[in-house]
Amino acid sequence: MVRGRPQLPAGHGEVLTRPDFGQWASIVEDNRRLAAQWDFTISGMAIGAFRSAARAQSLERAGRFSARLGVEVDPPGAEDAPIVSTGHQPDLYHTGVWVKDFLLDAIGRESAATAIDVVVDTDGFDSVQVASPCLIPGVQRCRQYLAIGSPGGCYAGTPVPSKSDIDDFCRAATGNLESLPAPAVRRHFDDFCIALRSAADDAENLAELMTFARRRYEAPAQTRYLELPVTELASSDAFNRFVAHVALDAPRFCSAYNTELAEYRLATNTRSSVQPFADLASEGDDLELPFWFVESGVRSPLWARAAGDLVELRAHGEVVGRLPRDWDGAAAAVAESAGLVAPKAVALTLFTRLFVSDLFIHGVGGARYDRVTDGVIRRYFGVEPPAFVVASMTMYLPLGAHIVTDDEVAEASERLNRFEHNPDQLLDQVEFESPEEQHRASELAAQKAALRRAISADGADKKTIGLRIREVNAELGEVLAPFGKELEAEHARLVEQREATEIFVDRTYPYAFWSPLEIADKVR
Repeated sequence: MVRGRPQLPAGHGEVLTRPDFGQWASIVEDNRRLAAQWDFTISGMAIGAFRSAARAQSLERAGRFSARLGVEVDPPGAEDAPIVSTGHQPDLYHTGVWVKDFLLDAIGRESAATAIDVVVDTDGFDSVQVASPCLIPGVQRCRQYLAIGSPGGCYAGTPVPSKSDIDDFCRAATGNLESLPAPAVRRHFDDFCIALRSAADDAENLAELMTFARRRYEAPAQTRYLELPVTELASSDAFNRFVAHVALDAPRFCSAYNTELAEYRLATNTRSSVQPFADLASEGDDLELPFWFVESGVRSPLWARAAGDLVELRAHGEVVGRLPRDWDGAAAAVAESAGLVAPKAVALTLFTRLFVSDLFIHGVGGARYDRVTDGVIRRYFGVEPPAFVVASMTMYLPLGAHIVTDDEVAEASERLNRFEHNPDQLLDQVEFESPEEQHRASELAAQKAALRRAISADGADKKTIGLRIREVNAELGEVLAPFGKELEAEHARLVEQREATEIFVDRTYPYAFWSPLEIADKVR
């Protein structure tokens, strides 16, 4: 079936689910039947046995971690029962991401599945911040920073900000919000700050802080899904076996990966060699793997190099692991390396969708790049990938501002252009202060009309007549100068309001500006 790409919902409170949420439970069952038909091996294990191990280990780790959230959650189900999942970085993300968590909770209940949110705590980040409109004094976008990323760092490797830093963050961000004519936004953010301060007492790193705070803020909606950090997932025996499998078969895996990227770029007319992400590189005998090597909170790309009876894992120019060419020994060597081997984007969604979950909920952006993941699954494993679903949402702040459209600005620009070149066409829009001004303007307009007729006559001196038309335009412009200044001021005002509109009508402000009960109500 040929279908268009899912588009971001435009209306306030609009929820996108593709396909319709009512079909998700049947997709869970379809994916489970599909997985039962697969016939390949991972690190020497039949896919059925490997998948059972990966699911059991993920459930155990999700249950153990979620016991620390400070909210009530459902206990993990059996590994042979349905599992549904989604995932994102532990950031102050917008409601289009947040709604996936509520839909995850809903489909978990409907399909009697364990629902797991995968916290991508091994990703790097520039900052964790609150961006908001503010009127200090004019309309602008204000930002307050809770944490700043470091080169090579990741969420899990970043310490929890101090209590004084959290207090300063909340105080400054609240000050920005107090300038807005929307007290509910500030009240919601105040509630989030209560959750954030509470989470700081229990979290061991920035990723845990943001995850604990989100779930405690979300508690009034009574969501009960589990959380599974990638650091937990990546330290499991099943994931280590997956890493070993890819490393020992690096030439074939990298070829499948890069071929699918090339086909995606061709099909989507993508010219950039780094979109949607870069190829796996090769440098001499080294092949880049789709993993990070995380040591002391710092990430480095991971490489594989064949070395006789071994495959060396290399990061930051050094050997960080030596894998024998037997599956059990290779997996053990991955586990015993000096750091943590963590998945990049494709490897994470591939592992989660193929080995752990029966349904994965993507956002609109993730759904686009995961076409590459589908291709890698088909090309490398030789099976049809499980279907995923897409969800997003748009919420606008309740600021009551007049929305200036591009059409309004374009119309004002066109009127200015007409005033400059054809002011006679705007006389019906002018209020003259005296009969003399009106008479003079009408006289000049009549002269211009006669000149335009004359310039089109055979043998006309177009140069001389054209010069006179410009002179008449200039004289008319002088008579209408006050009106021209009004047009300029109106255009400038609309441009300024249009810029303010872009700030006010932004769907990417953080979830902490909305009540979790309001979001939960949208997905019921």
